[in-house]
Amino acid sequence: MVQLSQAQKAELKTLMREVKRLQSRLQAIHKKTGYEDLGHGVLALQIAEHTVEEVLEHTGLGGEIRHKPNPSAHRMTKKWLDNVKDLRIQGGMFLETHPSEDLETALKALEIAEGSLEEVAEHYE
Repeated sequence: MVQLSQAQKAELKTLMREVKRLQSRLQAIHKKTGYEDLGHGVLALQIAEHTVEEVLEHTGLGGEIRHKPNPSAHRMTKKWLDNVKDLRIQGGMFLETHPSEDLETALKALEIAEGSLEEVAEHYE
Protein backbone atom coordinates (compact mmCIF):
# COMPACT_ATOMS: atom_id res chain seq x y z
CA MET A 1 0.00 0.00 0.00
CA VAL A 2 1.37 3.42 -0.96
CA GLN A 3 1.85 5.94 1.84
CA LEU A 4 0.19 9.32 1.36
CA SER A 5 2.26 12.47 1.20
CA GLN A 6 1.40 15.41 3.42
CA ALA A 7 -0.03 17.19 0.37
CA GLN A 8 -2.26 14.18 -0.40
CA LYS A 9 -3.44 14.03 3.22
CA ALA A 10 -4.26 17.73 3.10
CA GLU A 11 -6.10 17.24 -0.18
CA LEU A 12 -8.16 14.41 1.32
CA LYS A 13 -9.01 16.54 4.37
CA THR A 14 -10.14 19.34 2.05
CA LEU A 15 -12.18 16.84 0.06
CA MET A 16 -13.75 15.59 3.30
CA ARG A 17 -14.90 19.10 4.19
CA GLU A 18 -16.35 19.55 0.70
CA VAL A 19 -18.20 16.21 0.85
CA LYS A 20 -19.67 17.16 4.25
CA ARG A 21 -20.72 20.56 2.88
CA LEU A 22 -22.40 19.01 -0.17
CA GLN A 23 -24.04 16.38 2.01
CA SER A 24 -25.49 19.07 4.26
CA ARG A 25 -26.81 21.09 1.31
CA LEU A 26 -28.33 18.04 -0.35
CA GLN A 27 -29.89 16.89 2.93
CA ALA A 28 -31.54 20.31 3.35
CA ILE A 29 -33.04 20.15 -0.14
CA HIS A 30 -34.14 16.56 0.47
CA LYS A 31 -35.93 17.58 3.68
CA LYS A 32 -37.72 20.41 1.87
CA THR A 33 -38.80 18.38 -1.15
CA GLY A 34 -38.99 14.80 0.15
CA TYR A 35 -37.71 13.68 -3.25
CA GLU A 36 -36.44 10.11 -2.75
CA ASP A 37 -33.57 10.27 -5.23
CA LEU A 38 -32.08 13.16 -3.26
CA GLY A 39 -32.01 10.82 -0.28
CA HIS A 40 -30.00 8.40 -2.40
CA GLY A 41 -27.57 11.22 -3.12
CA VAL A 42 -27.21 11.93 0.60
CA LEU A 43 -26.43 8.26 1.17
CA ALA A 44 -23.88 8.29 -1.65
CA LEU A 45 -22.13 11.26 -0.04
CA GLN A 46 -22.16 9.47 3.32
CA ILE A 47 -20.42 6.54 1.64
CA ALA A 48 -17.91 8.90 0.01
CA GLU A 49 -17.24 10.50 3.40
CA HIS A 50 -16.70 7.06 4.95
CA THR A 51 -14.23 6.02 2.25
CA VAL A 52 -12.12 9.15 2.75
CA GLU A 53 -12.22 8.66 6.55
CA GLU A 54 -11.05 5.06 6.10
CA VAL A 55 -8.09 6.14 3.96
CA LEU A 56 -7.11 8.81 6.48
CA GLU A 57 -7.43 6.37 9.40
CA HIS A 58 -5.27 3.77 7.68
CA THR A 59 -2.58 6.25 6.71
CA GLY A 60 0.51 5.25 8.60
CA LEU A 61 -0.92 1.82 9.43
CA GLY A 62 -0.17 0.35 6.03
CA GLY A 63 -3.87 -0.01 5.32
CA GLU A 64 -3.86 -3.43 6.94
CA ILE A 65 -7.01 -4.84 8.47
CA ARG A 66 -6.21 -6.20 11.92
CA HIS A 67 -7.63 -9.68 12.12
CA LYS A 68 -9.70 -10.85 15.06
CA PRO A 69 -10.36 -14.51 14.35
CA ASN A 70 -13.97 -15.42 15.04
CA PRO A 71 -15.18 -18.46 13.05
CA SER A 72 -18.85 -17.86 13.83
CA ALA A 73 -18.77 -14.21 12.74
CA HIS A 74 -16.74 -15.17 9.66
CA ARG A 75 -19.30 -17.82 8.62
CA MET A 76 -22.23 -15.42 9.13
CA THR A 77 -20.53 -12.67 7.15
CA LYS A 78 -19.72 -15.09 4.32
CA LYS A 79 -23.42 -16.09 4.19
CA TRP A 80 -24.44 -12.43 3.94
CA LEU A 81 -21.78 -11.90 1.29
CA ASP A 82 -23.08 -14.85 -0.72
CA ASN A 83 -26.64 -13.47 -0.48
CA VAL A 84 -25.52 -10.03 -1.67
CA LYS A 85 -23.54 -11.54 -4.56
CA ASP A 86 -26.55 -13.65 -5.56
CA LEU A 87 -28.87 -10.61 -5.46
CA ARG A 88 -26.42 -8.57 -7.52
CA ILE A 89 -26.12 -11.32 -10.16
CA GLN A 90 -29.89 -11.86 -10.36
CA GLY A 91 -30.49 -8.10 -10.48
CA GLY A 92 -27.96 -7.74 -13.29
CA MET A 93 -29.70 -10.42 -15.34
CA PHE A 94 -33.09 -8.80 -14.69
CA LEU A 95 -31.69 -5.40 -15.68
CA GLU A 96 -30.68 -6.77 -19.09
CA THR A 97 -34.34 -7.36 -19.97
CA HIS A 98 -35.96 -4.67 -17.78
CA PRO A 99 -33.94 -1.42 -17.97
CA SER A 100 -34.36 0.68 -14.84
CA GLU A 101 -32.30 3.53 -13.41
CA ASP A 102 -33.54 2.67 -9.93
CA LEU A 103 -32.39 -0.94 -10.33
CA GLU A 104 -29.02 0.33 -11.55
CA THR A 105 -28.77 2.38 -8.35
CA ALA A 106 -29.69 -0.65 -6.24
CA LEU A 107 -27.06 -2.75 -8.01
CA LYS A 108 -24.41 -0.10 -7.32
CA ALA A 109 -25.40 -0.21 -3.65
CA LEU A 110 -25.11 -4.00 -3.66
CA GLU A 111 -21.65 -3.72 -5.19
CA ILE A 112 -20.60 -1.41 -2.36
CA ALA A 113 -22.16 -3.78 0.19
CA GLU A 114 -20.30 -6.69 -1.36
CA GLY A 115 -16.95 -4.93 -0.99
CA SER A 116 -17.68 -3.96 2.60
CA LEU A 117 -18.77 -7.48 3.53
CA GLU A 118 -15.58 -8.89 1.98
CA GLU A 119 -13.59 -6.64 4.32
CA VAL A 120 -15.67 -7.70 7.32
CA ALA A 121 -15.23 -11.37 6.44
CA GLU A 122 -11.49 -10.85 6.11
CA HIS A 123 -11.45 -9.13 9.50
CA TYR A 124 -12.88 -12.22 11.20
CA GLU A 125 -11.01 -14.83 9.13
